[in-house]
Formats: sequence, structure tokens, C-alpha cells
Amino acid sequence: MNKLLALGTIWLVGSLTLATAARATGDFTKTMTPEEEAATGLGKLTPEELERLKAIVERYKGGEVAVVQVQAEAKVTAVTQEAQQKVAAAEAKAQAAETKAVKAESASVKKSLGEILTKTKVLLTPGTEVEYAAVESRITGDFTGWEGHSVLTLENGQRWQVANGGSYVTPPIASPKVKITPANLGGFWMRIEGVSSRVKVLPLTAAN
Repeated sequence: MNKLLALGTIWLVGSLTLATAARATGDFTKTMTPEEEAATGLGKLTPEELERLKAIVERYKGGEVAVVQVQAEAKVTAVTQEAQQKVAAAEAKAQAAETKAVKAESASVKKSLGEILTKTKVLLTPGTEVEYAAVESRITGDFTGWEGHSVLTLENGQRWQVANGGSYVTPPIASPKVKITPANLGGFWMRIEGVSSRVKVLPLTAAN
């Protein structure tokens, strides 16, 4: 929009310049009335003298046209520069607004993620809640895999149930380490030492 305005302004000034130059050229005697010709004595001049007078007038008018053109060109340059400055200022303002919006959106996403982690809790014992960051412990006894919704008991007393079903079988692993972290769409992921894939789990209270 701003660029179109600048181009329109330049075109208008240029058109005015050409119109002014056009009016300043031509045979001046054709614009005179018979009374004016008689009053100035032009009718008494020979054709050669009249042509010389026309040439002198044209030189004079040519100087005026040159001045008008220089002034018009200077005005065009000034208007062009002003329009370009306005366009640049508008673009800079739009860029600043876009950058501000992106930063605000990024801050909002970070805040939301922080709230999710803060609100995620684990029940260690009935009636006791602690802020959840990550659980690291070991599975009690030998781990041989899971079936369906198997329950895995940790050395810290927590009990976790497999949430995504399926089955996994492995030769016995003596008390493998586990690490449990929140899943993005609810629930938790458990990584078990010696097992390449993670498993979705949910915490169980002592009553379960």
C-alpha cells in the first residue's frame, strides 16, 4: 500500500512537470488577439524580423523551462525520498510487531510447558503428593519383561502399571535401573536399563 502511494506521487509530480513544459513552448503570436498584435506593432515587422523576434522569445522561454524542470526534478526527488522513508518506517514497524508477537508466543509456550511440569505429581504414599521432576530407582528382583497391564514395583516403594498393553520378554535382568519422566499427552514414560524401547506407565497408589 505504501509503495503504491509513493509510485503514484512520483507519477503525479512528473505529469505536472511535463504539462508545465508543454505550456511554455510554441509560437507565442498564435495566442495573441488582433488588438494585441496592433498594440505591440508586430504587424509592422517583416517576416524575417518576426522570425528573429520569435527566436529570441523562444530562447527566453527555453531558459524558463529549464528552471521549471530543475525545480520539478528537485521536488520529485524530495517526494520520492520522503515516500521511501515512510515505506521503510512502515516496514520496520511491521517487522518489529511481528518479532514481538513471535517472542510473546515463544514465552507463552515455555510458560505452558513449565506449568505442565509443575502440575504433574506422583503419589508416593496414600495422601502424600510431591512435585514431580523425574523418578529414578530400580525394579525389585529380576526383570523378565511385561504382559498386558503388568505392575512393576520399584525399590523406592512405588508401583507402576504398564499403560499401553502389549508384551515384552527378555532374559532375567537383576534389578535394572529405571527412569520415569512425564509424557507430553498424559501418563509417563519408563526407561528400563537393558531395554531399548521405553514403555508407557501410570502410577498406582498403595490401595491399588
